[in-house]
Amino acid sequence: MKPAHLLLASAVLLAPLSCLTMPAASAAVAQDDDALKPVASRAELPITSVSVYRSRAAVTRSAECALAQGVHELRVGPLPEFADLDSVQAKIGAGGKLLDVKTEAMALPAPSSDNPRVREALEAVDKARAELAEVDRLSANNTATTKLIDSIAAKTAADASQALGGALDPEKLRGQIAFVEGERNRLTREGLELAKLRVKAAGELSAREKALAAAGGAPPVERYALITIAVPQGGKVPVALTYLVGNATWKPAYTVRGDPAAGALKIEFDAVVKQATGEDWSDVALVLSTAQPTRAANPSEIGAIYLDVFDPSAPRAVSSAAPMMAPGVPPPAGEAGFADDDSGTGAMSRKRGAAIESLSNDTEVGGSGAAVEYRLPRAFTAPSDANGERRTRVANIDGKPVFTLVARPVAETDVFLRARLMNESGFILLPGQARVYLGSDSIGTAALGEIAVGGEIELWFGKEPGVTVKREVVSKKASESGVFSKSKGVDREYRVSLTNTLARPVEVELWDRVPVSRNEQVKVELTAIAPALATDAKYLEEERPQGLLKWMLPLPARVAGKEAAPVTISWKTRVVWPDGMYLAGDAD
Repeated sequence: MKPAHLLLASAVLLAPLSCLTMPAASAAVAQDDDALKPVASRAELPITSVSVYRSRAAVTRSAECALAQGVHELRVGPLPEFADLDSVQAKIGAGGKLLDVKTEAMALPAPSSDNPRVREALEAVDKARAELAEVDRLSANNTATTKLIDSIAAKTAADASQALGGALDPEKLRGQIAFVEGERNRLTREGLELAKLRVKAAGELSAREKALAAAGGAPPVERYALITIAVPQGGKVPVALTYLVGNATWKPAYTVRGDPAAGALKIEFDAVVKQATGEDWSDVALVLSTAQPTRAANPSEIGAIYLDVFDPSAPRAVSSAAPMMAPGVPPPAGEAGFADDDSGTGAMSRKRGAAIESLSNDTEVGGSGAAVEYRLPRAFTAPSDANGERRTRVANIDGKPVFTLVARPVAETDVFLRARLMNESGFILLPGQARVYLGSDSIGTAALGEIAVGGEIELWFGKEPGVTVKREVVSKKASESGVFSKSKGVDREYRVSLTNTLARPVEVELWDRVPVSRNEQVKVELTAIAPALATDAKYLEEERPQGLLKWMLPLPARVAGKEAAPVTISWKTRVVWPDGMYLAGDAD
């Protein structure tokens, strides 16, 4: 399956949009004798689609560009400040062939530094950069030395293993081990200290650069994507550019409306989108995704563990397993696969490239996989605004729930209303907050967990004052029994009364408990249960072994003009344990 943003790009490539191209200021015009030399032009590609993730977005700009026969280099931008330039990729439709895509950051001329405040700020920035570079140099030395110590440790272990039963010098081996351990400890302490120094130096540089910008001396930077296209015949060529950009996020929000009288429930599934990317999104095709484009595409490698045993006449065994991992220096703060550094190494670029290639599997809503997508059927507009939120409807989910009154008098003195229904909407419901209404009354907010298609939705609608419950311990007696082997016991009798004052009959799911023994010397008996416990398979398999008691009790409606009659249940318990022992955990 294609990644989500590429599918979007494929869709918008078909749209009849025009691409405004303008010759660049320094463009070289192709001559008949140099037809393969790229013709440089500016291309104005509007934002047509956006895939929003939990912490960033994949933005696609696309249009049809009228291009003459030849090779063209289209300059697209400027791209926003928060764009990840390593994530940029292009797609070309019929009529053209993609030859290359690259990025370019251009520093515009800085303001005059005749201002003393600007000169002072520039000097502070230079000093902070030098300090950061020195910390990086020391960190690199620390890493190199650590690798050297690792190789010495490996060589020592190998030599000692080969010398077993032969000319092994225990004192020399102890000295080598002590040296390796000492150096590792020193390098670890040094690495941790350098990591702290780097954080401090990077923060100092950032502060100095902000001060320079405030003084008017920071040169603005513009970022562009350069797309090289071969056009064999000339004509309109669909062009799409996609890149990751930060400062964008979305979260689910729900409104739940329950109607027990009609046996109906409605869930309004909304998405709250925030974006401060530096670009306005106007009438774009929007995809909301749960994918994590910043995660590395490959799992971590597993290092080998080497075991060996030998006795250099010392009281402790020596193993080469523990010291084989280099302590190293903690990486700079950042997300997995997208460390915040400027190293530009090939490995980092490949990780970022792999991440953008696998932004998200094209998972249909209700399918299974690592990511879920919601494609909105309408155009979406959201200006770049750090303080603004845009709420848009994802789906209206109607269901026929089972409303049940639940009483847990051992823990709560009130009766609560619960609704359960299967999620047959085709939408995977993500974790989020839900505003709950019972009829037109607001009950409050509740946390909604992730619910897959076909999963059960459980929602609570607060207290039902029309049904009351009362629990009491009717009797509690201590006893002793046995002649040769005495034992102690406690006998209890419980009673729960439920009263329905509503003008309609209801069913109450009542819960209580009986102790569960963890010791074979402690015996628990449950007797005289009236009425009988519930018999559903889930209760018998999961809750009953935990000592939980469950009844499903129908309560008749109150007869007009008469006092509601209570429905009563009762049961008895007996707990027995050996005399002379203390019973822990006993409670009414």
